[in-house]
Amino acid sequence: MRNSSSDSKNGVARISISLPSDLLASFDRVSRKAGFTDRSKAIQTAMRIFISENEWLSGNESSKGAGLIELLYDPHTRNIEKALTLIQHNYDHIVTSSTHIHLDDDNCLEAILVRGDVRSIKRLAKELAENRGIKSIKVNFIQVI
Repeated sequence: MRNSSSDSKNGVARISISLPSDLLASFDRVSRKAGFTDRSKAIQTAMRIFISENEWLSGNESSKGAGLIELLYDPHTRNIEKALTLIQHNYDHIVTSSTHIHLDDDNCLEAILVRGDVRSIKRLAKELAENRGIKSIKVNFIQVI
């Protein structure tokens, strides 16, 4: 990685990068569609997402952050609601809230907001996923930088 220049007055580092022109054009187009008017802000946002995803995937278990665990499950599965509630109670140190949505007769969505270390959030997600009746689970994690 190349050295960058720093502006110690406001904690900003200026960098120079080389990109294929089509990649930059696509980034600028998507950034505008997303509502960004400042390329630097869009790049900062993209970098934070990149860091969060890779901290989650790389197993830096002590990283702290917040996130959302989304569960899609079959409400007809015996004792599924009770099991999910008990697991969440066991993780009350990281579960901040949850919402249950009835999608249709055969599908419910549970959205669980969490805050804490990667290790605990991964353990919670694993315990939830192991239950019969779970159709899908997705974890969105944002590292607190």
